[in-house]
Order: sequence, then structure tokens, then C-alpha cells
Amino acid sequence: MKKYLFILIAFLSLSICAMADDWTGTGWALNSGYVVTNNHVVEDANSIVCKFQRGGRLFEYDAEVVAVDKEHDLALIHITSQSFPGFGKLPYAVKTSLADVGESVFVLGYPLTDTMGDEIKLTTGIISSHSGYQGDQSLYQISAPIQPGNSGGPMFDDQGNVVGIVCAMHTRAENANYAVKTSYLEALVRRTLGSTEILPTDNELRSLSLPEKVKRVKDLVCYIECSTGYWRNPFTSNTTPSPQTTPSPQATPQSGSGFSSTGSGSRAYIREQITNWGECRNVAITKTNGDLAIHGRNGWAGFGLPSLLSEALTELNKDNKYITDVQLTEKGNWIVLYGNNGFRWSGIPQSLEDKIRDYNARNEEVTSVTFNDSGDWIVITTEHYASSDARITAWLKEGAAEYGMLWAACVTEDGMVACYEKGYKFFGEIPSELRQRLSEADFDVYRIKIAGDAYFFADQEGHFHYKM
Repeated sequence: MKKYLFILIAFLSLSICAMADDWTGTGWALNSGYVVTNNHVVEDANSIVCKFQRGGRLFEYDAEVVAVDKEHDLALIHITSQSFPGFGKLPYAVKTSLADVGESVFVLGYPLTDTMGDEIKLTTGIISSHSGYQGDQSLYQISAPIQPGNSGGPMFDDQGNVVGIVCAMHTRAENANYAVKTSYLEALVRRTLGSTEILPTDNELRSLSLPEKVKRVKDLVCYIECSTGYWRNPFTSNTTPSPQTTPSPQATPQSGSGFSSTGSGSRAYIREQITNWGECRNVAITKTNGDLAIHGRNGWAGFGLPSLLSEALTELNKDNKYITDVQLTEKGNWIVLYGNNGFRWSGIPQSLEDKIRDYNARNEEVTSVTFNDSGDWIVITTEHYASSDARITAWLKEGAAEYGMLWAACVTEDGMVACYEKGYKFFGEIPSELRQRLSEADFDVYRIKIAGDAYFFADQEGHFHYKM
């Protein structure tokens, strides 16, 4: 990469998120789901998420790198999310001929979102020079102010053509910033795809005022969130929790919705209740710390549950709230999803809580949550899925590419299983009997739980298999 990139140290250091392996940048749309950004934005990323603002809502789509030009700090990425609806007709053109010195330009991007917010930002200026740092002919020098997080954003001329890709700022000069010329983007696209058909050529912005131009293009500029770093493999680590040698605070049978509490053993009691009901919609099971079964709308039976979980279930039952998912870990941490994105919890990772609240803020229905005591988690919505780690997300994406939409998942200290529209994916120690039963199931799996040799899976219509 060229020497001028040493100046990016100041540029990028403020665009890195609180965790050292997360960072952000800006990208913009080409045809057919392609997005342009800088190489330094996506370099070494295990997870790339493009976030587009539309109609006051934020839409997130996974993306993958298609090609890079490290020499000129360019990257071509492609959106892979199955929920992506396409960009539609792009109103701007990519102009690859040389722009004039003195020509007015404007830049759109997402700088310093931690302090400046996640609304797209506009800055204006002129093209100051046909060459960049140390006379680099691949760059324009521009006077439009840019900040950390602008990396990869589009630079438009006053006619509304994209003429550059923002890449760097000079740390020892005022109003001296840099953008890669679009002729280098054209060369990368042609080299990668064999043609330049994905570059938009029809400019509909020429006669519009600057505010109107911004209104037309801002939804096509995205906030890019990347992450990477060391992935602690929870399935081969030495973090297996110590078995409990004393009963949990409520090691007595409990039930809700009028079902009697009988039986003298955890699993035996749960099995008895499921037999009495003739149905089971969901469970939370552990190897050492209690079991729970859900039936009907929100009736339940449990043994050895944490007192706070029992209290929450009792209240939800009393209020006739529909319980959608439950999770209980070996150390007694738990979460209950209910109603329209309601949730109660104890001991879940902060990042998981933040992600659920993020989906709630966007009115996106969370359908399933799973986590373990080591901090690994997966959350699934009607449109997306997310995880605690980029490599878990990559593992899930591999399954989605082969089997279609992700419907259910379970992560424990020992292993992980994911259920898709057309198949299943396993990692770590998964009961062989479960693998066999899943392959024989004649229904779609929307709930799955595992704990040691025990397992449960069910569809949305009341069909289920279990071993407890």
C-alpha cells in the first residue's frame, strides 16, 4: 500500500469502536447489490455489515469482499443477506474522466458516529489538485472536510456524478484531504467482473439543487461496520463449569397455568408434565442447573429453576403474556422472550442485551435467542441474525448459503447447532441421536435446545421430539 497511507493512523484511530476488533467506515451503492468502500475499511474483517437508512429506519445487510486494490485503497463488496431487496435504479453516474481543479464537490458519509450520531453527514469543498500526497496521481486533493468514519464515502461533483472515493486526510495540513479517482474503481471492476455494467451511468441529478441531490442519494450511502479478532473457541476451551453439588434455591417442582406439581426428579417431572399435556412448545434444559418446559400459550413446568426466573414466569403467566423463547445456562443465567419483543433476563452478556434493544428500537421481531456462560450468543429475527463473534457469524452464513434461511440455533459450552430452511449445521459435541432425529424429522424446526445428551426440537404447529 502506498506511503501516503501512514496519515490514516490519525484518521482511523477515532473510527474504531470501543472494542479493539470493531471499526466503521462508509460505502455507497453500485448496481446488482455491489458496494464500494476503501480497502482499509474491510481489510482483515471477518464480518462486514452494511447499514442503510431508509424512511427513518436502519436496515442491516451482511456483505462479503469480492475484490480489492490495495495499491489504491479500494474494495468492492457484495451484499449477501437473503432479505436484501436490491437498490433499484441508481440516480447518479460514476464519472471516470478527470474532474477539473476548482470544481465544486460534496461528500457524504458517517463520521465519528459515537459523538456525532448516525445521521448521514454532508460536507462541501472544491478539488484543490489533480494529485495527492507526495504527488500521487491516483488521488485528488480536496478541501471538503472529512473525519474518521468518512473512509470509503462517495465524492460527487456539482452535477451529481461520483468522481472520487474518500480515503485519507493530511494530519499536518488544514483542509487537505484525499479521494481516489474513479478511473481506478473502473479498472478494478473491469478486472474483477470482465465488464463495467455495475457502474451506474444515468445521471438524474443534474438539474437538482444540492439539498435535493442529497435527498435522492443519501439512502444509497451506507454505514459499514466491521469486526475481526481472535475467536475464543468455546467448544474446545477449558472453561467447562463446575457441577453444582447443592440444590439450586428452588429445587422443587413448579408449574403454571393450573398444572399440578408432582414427581421427585427434575427430568422425570418434566417428562411427566409433557406426557400429561400431550404437547410441548419449548424447553430450557441444562446438565446441572434445572429444567423448564413450556406448553400452550404460556403454561410452564420447571424443576430447580433460579427464583428470579420462576417469578418472571409466574408474572407472565398471570398477565397472559405469550412466551416465545426461553434459555437457561449451566450457571443459572437466563432470558425469556415474550409478547411483541418483550424480554426479561438475568446474567446475559451486555452485548446481547444491546443487540436485542437495537432490534426492538427498529421494531424488528426477535424470534430466538441462545447464549452460554462464556459470553457466546446468537440472536435471530424475522429478517436478520447476529452473534457475539465474527467467526460464529461466518459459520452461520456458510450454512445459510447452503441451506437457506436460518430459523433456529442453540449454543452451549460444548457445541452449536443451527437449523435452516433446508438443512442443519453442527459444531462441537452434538448428540449423535439428535443428528439422526433431525435428519428424519418431517417438519420445519423453529426451536432447538441441547444439554449434554438431552435435546428438544419443535416446529410452530406443535410437533416435537425430545430426549430428557
